[in-house]
Amino acid sequence: MRIRHLSPLLLPLVTLGALGAPAIASEVPDSEPTEVMLRMLLDAEEQPPEAPQHLTPCEDGMAGGYPCEKIDLLEFLPKSGMGNPSSLNDIWGWTDTGSGREFALVGLRTGTAFVEITDPENVVWLGNLPTHTSDSTWRDIKTYANHAFIVSEASGHGMQVFDLTQLLSVASPPVTFSETAHYPGFGNAHNIVIDEDTGFAFAVGTGTCSGGLHMVNIQTPSTPTHAGCFSADGYTHDAQCVVYSGPDADHQGSEICFNSNEDTVTIVDVTNKAAPVQISRTLYPGTGYTHQNWLTEDQEHLLVDDELDEQSFGHNTYTYVWDVRDLDAPLLLGHFASPTAAIDHNQYVLGDYTYQANYRSGLRILRLGDLDAPGGPEIQQVAYFDVYPTSDSASFNGAWSVYPYFPSGVAVVSHIEQGLFVLQPRLCTDPDAPLDLGALPNGANRIDVSWSGSGAPGAIYAVERALGGCGATFETIASGVTASDWSDLTASGAVTYGYRVIEQDPTGLCSSPPSTCVEASTGGACTAPPIFAGLATAATSATSWCSVRLDWSGGAPSCGGPVRYEVYRSTDPGFVPDPGNRIATDLTGRHFDDFSAPSGTLVHYVVRAVDLGSGTADGNLVRREATALGPISDGTFATGAEIGDPPLDTSGDLSRSGAPEAPEHVGWHFSDVRENGGQRSFFSTSSNTLCVSLVAGPLLLTPGETSELGFWTVYGIESGWDGGVVQIRPVGAPGWTSLGLSPNYPGAFNNNDSSDACGFPNAEPSFTGTNFSWAGYTSSLAAWSGQQVEIRWIYSTDGLQLGEGWYVDDIAITHAQVPAACVPDAGIFVDDFEGGDATAWGSSSGALP
Repeated sequence: MRIRHLSPLLLPLVTLGALGAPAIASEVPDSEPTEVMLRMLLDAEEQPPEAPQHLTPCEDGMAGGYPCEKIDLLEFLPKSGMGNPSSLNDIWGWTDTGSGREFALVGLRTGTAFVEITDPENVVWLGNLPTHTSDSTWRDIKTYANHAFIVSEASGHGMQVFDLTQLLSVASPPVTFSETAHYPGFGNAHNIVIDEDTGFAFAVGTGTCSGGLHMVNIQTPSTPTHAGCFSADGYTHDAQCVVYSGPDADHQGSEICFNSNEDTVTIVDVTNKAAPVQISRTLYPGTGYTHQNWLTEDQEHLLVDDELDEQSFGHNTYTYVWDVRDLDAPLLLGHFASPTAAIDHNQYVLGDYTYQANYRSGLRILRLGDLDAPGGPEIQQVAYFDVYPTSDSASFNGAWSVYPYFPSGVAVVSHIEQGLFVLQPRLCTDPDAPLDLGALPNGANRIDVSWSGSGAPGAIYAVERALGGCGATFETIASGVTASDWSDLTASGAVTYGYRVIEQDPTGLCSSPPSTCVEASTGGACTAPPIFAGLATAATSATSWCSVRLDWSGGAPSCGGPVRYEVYRSTDPGFVPDPGNRIATDLTGRHFDDFSAPSGTLVHYVVRAVDLGSGTADGNLVRREATALGPISDGTFATGAEIGDPPLDTSGDLSRSGAPEAPEHVGWHFSDVRENGGQRSFFSTSSNTLCVSLVAGPLLLTPGETSELGFWTVYGIESGWDGGVVQIRPVGAPGWTSLGLSPNYPGAFNNNDSSDACGFPNAEPSFTGTNFSWAGYTSSLAAWSGQQVEIRWIYSTDGLQLGEGWYVDDIAITHAQVPAACVPDAGIFVDDFEGGDATAWGSSSGALP
């Protein structure tokens, strides 16, 4: 049995569960754990539950807070949305051929989650199948004949069989499922490989067959039976088994397994399960740990990822390319070096692309070119989605695996610490910009546009137009055009337009750059709107009567004018102006005072211009927002993190390990996991080497009064080593003062001075330890009466173990100068508004000054 043994230096750490990793003793397999498994445990991180995230296109290299190229985020489902396991692992997929419904099968530490992604922007967690025995960091899933086959490194786990058609009729999700059948022929297994053409499964890394191929007949899924064993080359980490149709005539039609065997690529003929034959066993230079492999679709080449070469040799991610046209003598052709240093983990080939889950660098998609090129294999990274944006280093965090085989083209990625990412790759070659653009008038109110495209089958075009000429703002006026000419029948007379054209592939996902612009004008009636930049500012007047002042620059008439203005208002930040939300019309000036704005509520405004010469309004959607407030006076500042409260600043400690699941919240943010009252609280997040602050203010404490701070909190913080402190400082002061609390802090830092990220000294009182029963705390602010102050909740962790984090809710500061309520003029305009806090919060990070 050829299994690499653990270094004597690593073994005590792992068996003791050091560094915050799950102790190996808590998930004892039936065979010795491999070196790569133990290294992964040492990198294990806990991350707190966070909010889902919906459709976020990849634009200008980012999808929310995630670096990307040509991959959109359709949905993020955090692990809290799948039963809140401590971690995820493998992922696979299943499509019901009758209905076309698509499902992600997500490996959890505690079992397997089933998530319907048919509507990928509104995924549904259907329920979980619990582990057969105990929890484990490692689980693997494959499918055959509408059944899932699941193995784990958990001791005694065997192979679970689950009838996936159950997912089609879940009435009230989530539910707890039961396994359909169970195969006990082995205990633990590292991976399960299935040849769907033959109906055989191959468990690898078990305590049987010397860790090699344990073969199971699953042709009747509910009654799996032992079929054979291959043990001659010892431990197999992962494999791909196929009915061979490649160019090697000696083996065509045979069932062949391509095995990643720790330090070799080992090819085995398993056609006769009772007498499998090793065809070849090939070493290669630079071996770290031969982890996983996948064939190109023509079965001429094999792509191999080595899981430890990046850490062992310090190079970037390598994808090794093998010529396997002669199965008896595989030949290593070279490698592709990724632009990042991350560890590669799992990859799957689809067409001319390989989809790679590369831990901290996330999903990487490579286009496979001429793999036999004289200068080495020609491979190009064409798309990526970085689920771990704070680091691409060679550590075992981030993306575990990817499944790219859904008919919809959606890809799903499992993130160890965070959850499920549902992604839409946009893979194609961007066409060149159209050439020979022309625009000619053709009668009244008509301009004919023509161009030369690529001539590619299925190419479509979008026509863009700019009122005022090529230097003005363009808008799309036609899309999906299949010909190389188009007539603009809405052109206004008496104005100049700029035109340009974009070519797209048949899906509309990949686009050329815009063509060069040409200008044209035509005769006929002038019907154009004015040229108008939209609303410039919106600001409260802070008077007893509610008032928001709107200001804008004047519009330029296109058809002689004069120009008039209309004002629209709503509490919906994405509202579209219509007569139902219009509050003013026929305005001649360049400002408007809204005396009907509701007190203390954030509202959104749009102003549009109308050219009375044409009767046409412009269509801008420039939105500004403001909250009508009364004059500043003595009162109580209060916030509870509820919807309608001001959002947190997006600044935070970007060097922290892990990545924000909700990218707009890098440091503290809103959470609905624990709350004292209402629906949400403020949450610190939690990760190693973290120093983040939630800041209230600046806030003027009323002179001559004794102000008091009050708040409620719960926390799960590594006792003594990590902690949370409440501090105050006058605005502009160089340092912060820790506040005394009543009751006292529950503990103190005891961490060898400054081993935490913020650098707190020993004996500094702090929130530390664990208490998930909400408790209220107060602090007198009498010493700062009459001063403008900031108050912060600062959370600090060291580089080792972690707790869940720190939650704060229902904050109140008495005798502060806060805006009073104002009185709206209800006779002008009435709308259905909801209240919200009006004083801003911020988030910051960094060590103590």
